[in-house]
Amino acid sequence: MLDVTRAGERLLAVGERGFILRSQDNGLSWQQMPSPVSVTLTQVTFATPDQGWAVGHAGVILHSADGGRSWIKQLDGNQAAQLVVDAATRALAERPDEDTRRQLDAARQLVEDGPDKPFLAVHFFDAQRGLVVGAYGLALATVDGGQHWRSISQQLDNPSALHLYDILQIDDTLFIAAEQGLLLRSNDQGEHFKAIDTPATGTFFGLLAGRGQTLLAFGLRGKILRSEDLGDSWQRITNDQPATLTAGARASDGTLLLVDETGRVLRSQDDGRHFSAAPTQASSLTSLSETGDGRFMLAGVRGLSVFSLQDGQRSSAREQ
Repeated sequence: MLDVTRAGERLLAVGERGFILRSQDNGLSWQQMPSPVSVTLTQVTFATPDQGWAVGHAGVILHSADGGRSWIKQLDGNQAAQLVVDAATRALAERPDEDTRRQLDAARQLVEDGPDKPFLAVHFFDAQRGLVVGAYGLALATVDGGQHWRSISQQLDNPSALHLYDILQIDDTLFIAAEQGLLLRSNDQGEHFKAIDTPATGTFFGLLAGRGQTLLAFGLRGKILRSEDLGDSWQRITNDQPATLTAGARASDGTLLLVDETGRVLRSQDDGRHFSAAPTQASSLTSLSETGDGRFMLAGVRGLSVFSLQDGQRSSAREQ
């Protein structure tokens, strides 16, 4: 499984071959839910206990209105590519210059390349307004719960169409993590994103909010950057292991957790200034989510596992 999240009192997990799993007992048992697709699903989120969205390969966007029991397909890769073409065509009519012509040519190439355009992250402000981002700089937005989508790729400061891996909201500010050290920030709820300077060049795979305006960006070769001012300035955080960091979560007690491709969990109890490592029996972790009983559900290439921190010292994990 590639991602796991909470939906009210439930847990939902998604992964390869369109698998969708649902638990109503904090991950002690799981049921497979019917899926309208057989492609890899990369991320899932719920804006309310009932309203959720999952995204994945082939440009698919799925929606559930019943807490993950049933799912419908809202969009696929062919439709997503056409939305990009439509937006680029409108932009060229309004601003007929070389940049917009190149954007239209690139959009038409997306259509010719077929439907395999992975979406890698999804974020919803509420049950109506949301964003999805993915490979080749693809970015779509909706204001009606996904009944209609529009391309906002041209509104991102991403001229090289770099892959977009994660979305994070802190108050009214949005961030997108991307490859080659690109980090985008929006102060207008996702209408426009500007690149911000960071002391890194490698790919960011994830973002994590700390207290107040604290932000962590992490990714390739174990890189961790920390900002206390929503990305205006940064410091490098020590991580002795070069394993790529793939996901993070903030516990209910404020503890920050990161996971990496070797199965380690990194824990910080000082808002991300220092991390200590806890090995697990899992491997190649890709996501984690706090359960209702104080533990964490980990997702990875070998499935789902449970991780617990006891008295802030001991840890354990077991495969399910």
